[in-house]
Amino acid sequence: MNNPDSENTLLDNTQSQQYIFVYGVLRTIDGHPVHNYLRGVSDFVGAATVGGTLVEMESGSSGLMLSGNPDEKVAGELYCIHEGCDQDLFEVLDRFEGCSEDDPEPHELFRHQREVILLADGETIRAWVYLYNG
Repeated sequence: MNNPDSENTLLDNTQSQQYIFVYGVLRTIDGHPVHNYLRGVSDFVGAATVGGTLVEMESGSSGLMLSGNPDEKVAGELYCIHEGCDQDLFEVLDRFEGCSEDDPEPHELFRHQREVILLADGETIRAWVYLYNG
């Protein structure tokens, strides 16, 4: 598993810049309406991976479970969130992922920061990602 505090992190999120890694139906190829909202409040950085595997959740969708196996990676996309848009975006995504304050507990997913690997150049960046809570 990657070390989130690694010295080779491209950018750290103590800066105002926030990033989000999406997988599954929120990627460009699926054309989901929530993806369209994401594109309006963020810029596509590139294809990326995060260490882990996809598991089928009770809801029928896939969730990302972290893995200690360096060969297990989940493909997705990395976005840079426009300044001042992070709170609104997280409210929309939390509702979509079923982990908002209004959703019943326990939540299947939760939002967390992890290291994400950019495929184009192999750099790492700290980004928000929704993880399986199982």
